[in-house]
Amino acid sequence: MATTSEANLGFWRDYSRRYLDQRQILATNFWSQWMTAFVAVCLTLTSPYVFKIAKSFLVWLIGLLSWLTKEWNNAHLAKPPSSSSSVAESQTPLMQSQHVDYRTSYRPENDVISNTPDGQQPNGTPISAVESQSDNQRDIAKPVSEEQSPQVVATLPAAESCPDSERRTPSAHGDQGPADILKKSQDSRETVWEFVESLLHGGAKQADSPSTIMIVITTVLFGLFIAQAIAGVFSAKIASDRAGLSSSQHCGIWQFNENAGGEPADRDDLNNYQKEARASQYARTCYNSPDPTDPLSCKVFYNQSIAYSTKTYQPCPFASSELCHDGLYSAISFDTGYIDASVIGINSPTTHKFRRTTSCSPLNMSEPYVLRSPPGTNGTAYDYYYGPKDYTSYTFNTSGRPFEWLVPVYSVSTYFSSLYPEIDYWHPIPELQTPANSTLTIIFVSSMHIYHVEPSFDPIFPANEPRYFEGFRKPYYYNADPRARALACVDTSELCSPDGTTCWSMTSPLPPDIQSSPEYWLMKWSLANSNTFDSIKWRLGTALLAQESVSQSVSIPLSPYQWQLEASQLFATSLARIQYDAWKIATGEDRERPGYVEVTPEEARGRLCRLYKFKSSDYTNINLAAFVGLPLLAITIFVLSWDASVVGLGSRKDESIASEPLIIDVIVRFVCDILLVFTVGIYTGIITLFRKLGRCIRDRRPNSNLS
Repeated sequence: MATTSEANLGFWRDYSRRYLDQRQILATNFWSQWMTAFVAVCLTLTSPYVFKIAKSFLVWLIGLLSWLTKEWNNAHLAKPPSSSSSVAESQTPLMQSQHVDYRTSYRPENDVISNTPDGQQPNGTPISAVESQSDNQRDIAKPVSEEQSPQVVATLPAAESCPDSERRTPSAHGDQGPADILKKSQDSRETVWEFVESLLHGGAKQADSPSTIMIVITTVLFGLFIAQAIAGVFSAKIASDRAGLSSSQHCGIWQFNENAGGEPADRDDLNNYQKEARASQYARTCYNSPDPTDPLSCKVFYNQSIAYSTKTYQPCPFASSELCHDGLYSAISFDTGYIDASVIGINSPTTHKFRRTTSCSPLNMSEPYVLRSPPGTNGTAYDYYYGPKDYTSYTFNTSGRPFEWLVPVYSVSTYFSSLYPEIDYWHPIPELQTPANSTLTIIFVSSMHIYHVEPSFDPIFPANEPRYFEGFRKPYYYNADPRARALACVDTSELCSPDGTTCWSMTSPLPPDIQSSPEYWLMKWSLANSNTFDSIKWRLGTALLAQESVSQSVSIPLSPYQWQLEASQLFATSLARIQYDAWKIATGEDRERPGYVEVTPEEARGRLCRLYKFKSSDYTNINLAAFVGLPLLAITIFVLSWDASVVGLGSRKDESIASEPLIIDVIVRFVCDILLVFTVGIYTGIITLFRKLGRCIRDRRPNSNLS
């Protein structure tokens, strides 16, 4: 009974997603890889054009930073003019230092020259030579005419005569800084190396911006290379998930005909057992376990599970709180809240909502609900009076001592009060009456020949009688009480309108203002078997978690709240049954089983197909918007990186490539101009408005006309 089905390949819409992500292309894994590779190639081919656009932006950014730096320096270094300032004071500090008179300048007493022999420098150079050199420096500091400039250049000292500390090795790029390299760059790989080399050789000092900004820009350039690798990763994101619409043409609601005969009925019992078992196993693996042992088995439905909340110490769900074992607030409740039908795989723009709740509690075992049978039954027979059954006044009866039956199992019996009490074989007592439109399930559990390594005081799984064995220091514990323990659960299912404002029960007709639709019938019939009774009636004792703890008549320690764990597992099984039954209806699982007939309502017959979405490892969804949008984006980047002169938008002022603006530059400049015009217009309008308001206020003053 594997949940495998074929999906409808091609274009489809997943209405559970955001509007832009709804359109999908379902393809096999082979073709989805080719589609992903196509997008990756398109993104990779755009890398040089992205660099070209980024280069233009960085050149503009460096120019802006240079201009801001100059304005900042001018604002902080400028000095107010003085009336006694001379021409020398108005010049730069470098020019002022060239007008120093070395012969008349003050020298301190400990000057180096005073400690040398007369008429010599420390290195032996005559002082007259130094004075002569100072005269030459003063002559050089004078204004130089055009005729004298060749002579001045010839008289400048050679590089070898400069001190080592003042020597400067020319860069491999000459005097060009990082901004110049960016302007003249053509290839992103070569540019990054040249840019770094320029910084290492002092290029950052040539730029007007701080060197920290240069490092940041270098990091940005390195990011352009990484973009090529990111393109491959990003293109893989267009493969969204593995969901798809069922392509089955045999959808419908099928039920077993009770008059089909004995052999089909036996096969139907086995079929129902398998359906209940698979739902329980799925709940064990995919609901209550954060890390499924078999993750692939948890990826067959559109959503892995149906979320629900658990609350303990809840009010007793029965008409009389006396029926609850521990009083008024001793129940445990489970609630899904209002769940959209898309969670169970129904794919439609308008889906209804539903809600599943269950409340469970152990029942009171005292009189008059549990009584000994009449005399002559050796004192181990009990009758349980929770409502008449068939032609008897009691619900259930036991006899003998179950522990003496050498079978290490839990014996389980179930009784059910359905939504149609007129056809039920058991009718609860008034104290057990449940809220309207709900069902009631009673589970009787008897502990047979089972030993426990630790005592258990759970109201459903007691084991507190010790027994010592020879050779063992610690005793084993067993249940010496021959009575069966009863656990009762109340289940409720609500159906609601798409907006959740109107709700009704499973037996109520559709409200007049709610339109019938195939999606509604698929949701309703998926909830038909979601209750505690249909989660245990076929498996009985094998459905208990406590039974899995037993090995060779010995049970590992049970939880102090074992009955709550059992109730939680049964509720999770009922939710998993919803998921499986939705798939069963969408694929027509029971159509070929002997004894089954179709009961699909006329308004939904033949219209339930392709309403159900599921997941399969054989298919992959490609996001249509990404698959079309990313190649279009690549083409747009390619066009925007063209020189503006190609389409007649540029005005070439320089023959160099760097001076030619790109199409994106022209567009950005055009947008900025429009925004500037609007800003200026709004500013002018506001100023004009305030001026007019000011005139009106002045004109309305009482003394404005008195002068």
